[in-house]
Amino acid sequence: MFQCFIMRCARAPFEAPMGDFMMNRILSTALAASLALAFAAPAMAETKPKKEPTAAQLAARERMKTCSAEWKEAKAAKKIEAGMKWPKYWSACNTRLKGGTKA
Repeated sequence: MFQCFIMRCARAPFEAPMGDFMMNRILSTALAASLALAFAAPAMAETKPKKEPTAAQLAARERMKTCSAEWKEAKAAKKIEAGMKWPKYWSACNTRLKGGTKA
């Protein structure tokens, strides 16, 4: 029976051997994976170079670092007003460091 199954004997011509099914599964999976890689590779290779931050962005980052240090210092010394949260403090500090102008 086993030899008949492997050699596709005439006893069961209508049944597909299990080996063909597995081979088809393996080949279709490999084909799908290679197609996915073929379409994904150009997209990954065409990434844009990273832009340098503008002067305004660099200035905003510096103001945020300064305000963050002030916030931590004031919070540790318990000099923060009751109910004051970081967003409100950041807004006031940012405006102060900019010279009173709004963004």
